[in-house]
Amino acid sequence: MSSSPNEEPKQPVNDVYGAHATRALDALLDGTATKGGLKLWRSRRGVWYALVSVTMDVPVAETSGQWVGVDRGQNHLAVTSTPTGRPRFWTYGVVRQARRHYAAKRRRLQKAGKHKTVTRLEHKEARLVRHVNHVISKQIVRFAVEHGCGIRLEELRGIRQTAKQRTETKRQADKNRAYWPYFDLETKIMYKAALAGIPVEKVPAAYTSKSCCRCGAIGQRERHSFRCPRCGYRGHADHNASRNVGRWVGVACPVVLERDVGVMLASVPLGAVHDSPRALYATDPVRGTAQEGESHRL
Repeated sequence: MSSSPNEEPKQPVNDVYGAHATRALDALLDGTATKGGLKLWRSRRGVWYALVSVTMDVPVAETSGQWVGVDRGQNHLAVTSTPTGRPRFWTYGVVRQARRHYAAKRRRLQKAGKHKTVTRLEHKEARLVRHVNHVISKQIVRFAVEHGCGIRLEELRGIRQTAKQRTETKRQADKNRAYWPYFDLETKIMYKAALAGIPVEKVPAAYTSKSCCRCGAIGQRERHSFRCPRCGYRGHADHNASRNVGRWVGVACPVVLERDVGVMLASVPLGAVHDSPRALYATDPVRGTAQEGESHRL
């Protein structure tokens, strides 16, 4: 393709846009979507992009009654589990490494008075985190589609103000909870799920990481492991939390209906609390209790 000496070589359009935009472009060509504003943007590497806002209808989100629970955290950015307990972990240790790396760089640059460079590094770090959240949210939605389930998230609004952290932890960029973009990941999951026709629900986060996913009792968490002293269940703490999120049904704790016994006295398990998620006895009954006999779900 010819060009004058003072002009940059022109590039064909089909070499510029990515394959992920084909759905929106096809919808525009078919007339099923409405085009909004158009903006041309050039990256620092000299690549031109056409940024087009598109308005289009999305499928109606229909629930099958089955949910994929999503637990968000710092050790693992996201952990999901199916109704049968199949887990999947998203760790991305590169994010924690980048947090430490850029925090140390910013301290050195701020002492040197290079504030513009500090701002540039902050933007670079934010782009990295947004990219990782895009990847995780896309894979979570795909995971839900493959299993024919909706998505359940913890309600983490205000977690930065309510969650307690030690002063030493707050000083570490890779561990300080205030630096982790929970809401950014949540919004990306919600709009990607809407495009795929997958329903999304948010449930209270209280006791989801402390309750046993098998019997509903308050267990013991030590770093990444969870142990229930009541039924003997052992597993990964984040996986246990994701199962509780997916199984949450809005009632306090498991109630076992037994024959010839006082109604509530024998039915409330030891250590249960009013807002812990109810356990669906989908696995083994609790050992050493009357649940080994005849138990019923609510």
